[in-house]
Amino acid sequence: MKLLVLGGGGFLGYHVVAEALAMGHEVSTFNREGEAPVEGAEALQGDRQDDLSALRGRTWDAVLDTFSDPEAVGETARLLSGSVGAYGYVSGISLYHPDGPAVVDEGSPLRRADEGLDDALQERSIAKLRCEEAVRERFSGPVLISRIGIMVGPRDPTDRFSWWPVRLARTLAEGDEVLAPGDENRPVQFSDARDIASWMVRTLEAGGSGTFDAVGPGREVSIAEVLKACRDVAAEGAGVGAGEPEIIWAGEEFLRRNLVGIAEEERPLWFPEDQIPFRAVDSSRAIEAGLRFRSVEETARDTLAWVRSRPQGAELRCGFDPSFERELLRRWRKRPV
Repeated sequence: MKLLVLGGGGFLGYHVVAEALAMGHEVSTFNREGEAPVEGAEALQGDRQDDLSALRGRTWDAVLDTFSDPEAVGETARLLSGSVGAYGYVSGISLYHPDGPAVVDEGSPLRRADEGLDDALQERSIAKLRCEEAVRERFSGPVLISRIGIMVGPRDPTDRFSWWPVRLARTLAEGDEVLAPGDENRPVQFSDARDIASWMVRTLEAGGSGTFDAVGPGREVSIAEVLKACRDVAAEGAGVGAGEPEIIWAGEEFLRRNLVGIAEEERPLWFPEDQIPFRAVDSSRAIEAGLRFRSVEETARDTLAWVRSRPQGAELRCGFDPSFERELLRRWRKRPV
């Protein structure tokens, strides 16, 4: 298959390119830098908003797009219609209406632009929804839309999941306490970006189309299980005993009050309860269509290895300073009961 990846240098885009090349496909990337993120891919230079000339006159079997600008996505879909066999677009589950059912699926109510919800997700979600509409309206061939949730794994630019195996490796070495968020038994959902990438490439290759919720990990997993998996991989080959770190579960309301002023992207991944319930996205259609999820342990292991392979001195992009974490633990113990 000849695959065009629009962008390709970001988190998911990188893994799409890498997975497609590993499967033996021919891959072209299109971005402003004119650079391919993985050796073996063709690099095309241009701009989604004002220079698509490098795409004219070319043909591909499929294209994969992650952009969130409806006008640019629509223009690209129009240009590639007839010269590309199928269009894959990456959308998101945040476009489901926050007042919808407890378990959302592809038929659940969507946000509406005329509502003006006072919600940090509203603007971006409406943009994604309009991108979906633009692709369907302007591309004449099969369209595959993947609505994703939180993505984790190697190359995650946020480090929000990466924090946990790194943090638990530190506590195994130093014996300090770990602050953890909310109810330890609460189910959580997230996907390894490599699993989404692999599934989309395979589905496009097979001529698949349709709209799918693609959110892992494929079974009910609690936040406590996630942290245990991170602890277990942190202990592998570290020459440490089998002792369990002391994890202190602080209530969500306490965290909200004490993390005021700290942007969400600077906090470790903790699945706030007032956002769309990530535990309740039904991905059964995507699973029936071949989507498979690797274990939490494998994701944690590979993520920790990736963090450790970064240049010496490279800091995590999120997480708590040790002194601030100790202060939060002190406040938690002294809170009124």
